[in-house]
Amino acid sequence: MLQPAGVWAADPELEAKLDAVLNFGSLWNSGPEDFEKTYTPKADKKENQEKPPQFEWLNASRDRARFSRHMFSNVETKLTMFGGSIHVEEAVVEFVNGKAARATVSFYNRGDSGDIKLADFDRIFKTIGQNLGQVTKVAPKRQLMSSNAALPVIGWMWSAPSAIALLEYNDYTKTGKPEFLRLKLAAPDQADWSMGKLATGVQRMELLKRVTKKPDGDVFISGVPMVDQGQKGYCVAASCQRLFEYMRIPCDQHEMARLVSVDAESGADVRVMQKSLAKIDGTFNVAFKPLVNPELYYTNNGKRRVSEKEFLSLVKEYTDKGVPLLWGLMLGQKPEDPPLPGSGQVSGGHMRLIIGYNSAKNQLIFTDSWGAGHELKRMAMLDAYDVTMGVYSMAPRGL
Repeated sequence: MLQPAGVWAADPELEAKLDAVLNFGSLWNSGPEDFEKTYTPKADKKENQEKPPQFEWLNASRDRARFSRHMFSNVETKLTMFGGSIHVEEAVVEFVNGKAARATVSFYNRGDSGDIKLADFDRIFKTIGQNLGQVTKVAPKRQLMSSNAALPVIGWMWSAPSAIALLEYNDYTKTGKPEFLRLKLAAPDQADWSMGKLATGVQRMELLKRVTKKPDGDVFISGVPMVDQGQKGYCVAASCQRLFEYMRIPCDQHEMARLVSVDAESGADVRVMQKSLAKIDGTFNVAFKPLVNPELYYTNNGKRRVSEKEFLSLVKEYTDKGVPLLWGLMLGQKPEDPPLPGSGQVSGGHMRLIIGYNSAKNQLIFTDSWGAGHELKRMAMLDAYDVTMGVYSMAPRGL
């Protein structure tokens, strides 16, 4: 197994046993500092990493911790649960008001894991269910699918005094292909819309409160959840998950990848993605609108039929309403601040979220779905216009 060169003196296997996440009495009372005593975070710089990292913070505010089997491109992290009996692909622990409040564990997703035999999937599901019964000491109940679920989902819920647990997988009876198997955990007072509870969704006034204005001219949308797409070509799916979470719509990138026809290796064709998103807006009770249509871009030799002035007007209009925009573009053609990372995707088609602007500095403000350090980034407005292939709004109807 390869190891990042020059990081640690020893040569240990990267491993994280996630059973501490099931110790609810301790977990729900732990803050970021307590969490770092249990697990080792990934340092900002490799030379500062004394111990093998087990997780990484998804943002500077340290309110989302992510474990991933593919935290590095050249080495895998061994993630396990239930005494090592079940392997884990990814886990995210969320903190609210300084305390752990929710967690999502991905035991299987086709983008990371590849195809799986139905017999193996069924065995893993049953093993997890049996263990959850022992941990929670309650029997599960069948969870009715939310009316705005993206895909037909089968769920079982364990409601205990110490925690709420929801085990979900896509209904693969027609396709024969499991897409995901995930476990959602929440403190009893934190079982929100993401745990299958009905929610009214965000309101116009709530979105307006999320618009931040700075003295230097920055106007941007705060509170957009960070998601790390990992090593997969899931920029479209991850961006959609972030947007939908912001709107309090339950759908993760693995569901979204299926909906928008994403391939884990090559990513999504922007035209296929647009057609897919247009089909599902009714499911989520949101309005999908191509503001800059890539069909026109491809059929008119890269000309967008929207002027730079109109582009800036769209950015301002939606930012001022507190609505992030899905932004399809070509990477690596124009400078940006901070610069693109030395590893990972640095060219080709990509999707981001537009979250703001600075008129005084003629800058576009955006965010990438690559984890910490990518929450708020900038590009000259004219450069952003030049590299744009498509821009889309996806907002609750009536906004």
